[in-house]
Amino acid sequence: MKKKYFYFLTFFCAVFLCLINYPVLAASGLGIGVSPVKIEDVVDPGQVLQKEIRVTNNSSSAITFYAYLKDFKASEDENGAPKVIAPGSEEGYFLASWIDITAEGIEFGPNEEKTISFTINVPPETGPGGYYGGVYFGTEPPQIHLDEEEKGAGMAIGQQTGCLVLLQVKGAVYEEARIREFNTDKELYNTPFEVKFITRIENLGNVHVKPYGAITIENMFGKEIAVVRVNEKGGNILPKSIRKFEDEFWKDTMGFGRYKAKLGLVYGTSPDMGGQGKQSIFSEKYFWIFPWKIIMPIILGLVFFTGLMFLLLKLYKNKAVRKAMEQAGLGQVRYVQQYQGPSPALHLTMILLIVFIVLFLIVASLYFFFFA
Repeated sequence: MKKKYFYFLTFFCAVFLCLINYPVLAASGLGIGVSPVKIEDVVDPGQVLQKEIRVTNNSSSAITFYAYLKDFKASEDENGAPKVIAPGSEEGYFLASWIDITAEGIEFGPNEEKTISFTINVPPETGPGGYYGGVYFGTEPPQIHLDEEEKGAGMAIGQQTGCLVLLQVKGAVYEEARIREFNTDKELYNTPFEVKFITRIENLGNVHVKPYGAITIENMFGKEIAVVRVNEKGGNILPKSIRKFEDEFWKDTMGFGRYKAKLGLVYGTSPDMGGQGKQSIFSEKYFWIFPWKIIMPIILGLVFFTGLMFLLLKLYKNKAVRKAMEQAGLGQVRYVQQYQGPSPALHLTMILLIVFIVLFLIVASLYFFFFA
């Protein structure tokens, strides 16, 4: 009986210790830091580039990282995220096969940072345009192929992060961008409001472009009231692809009427860098802001004011008719005899109410026209 009790106690303690240690093991998960996350350059055919990447072991344990190479292209969902592919798996403007980097494992101590050097050899016969690839680091060794065109093509499964490389080879590059869509998420807004701008830009050229600019917002009188910057993060659009920008917002607490949003973007590289110079593209979008919580009381006030004016005019007409009939010595109409018109107190109340409504409408109109 004592042995059974001893075995049970031992098993219970072992399970308890495992439960205690599990969060500690999970908290010390692996982490790889890479800087910079993007390298951009303009090169000549046959040029050799020397580049460096800082790699950090963010974990509390020693670990070995491995470098491997990948190509990338634009993703289909237009969000700007690169679609990573194996070198040599597709034809296109890729550069992973141009990169030389150590294939040996690199040992890192806990929280250690190292600088890793690599070389980019641009082939002399390379035509003008944009070329794309990346250097990645993972916890598993890559599958190295003997075929030079598929060097580093195998990607082992494991934690990974990398640095994208975008090169523009000088020459007769073709730079052309087009605004495919400039819109807002709604046509009509209540107050307070938040207008979300949606911009889709297509790159028709053979080199990546980085459009930047602003959305200028004007009220119904043509007065500029706000400016929203576009693509402040410097996102690229790869050749023959569309990218959607939807991180631009304009929000405020008050507004009224029809507004115009004017989009102006600039893109392109200077001729001395192999480009066609700066180019501009434009678009416009109209939308409405209608503050229901303020407008509805005004509308109700107008309805009440109209009804009140109609009533006063009717009373005035009846009184005028009665007076005219009395002066003419004619018999009085029964309904005129029975009704003598409103009292002086009611007259004063109606006049004050009309004055208040008129002043309210004037102040509200001035505010919306000049400050909203």
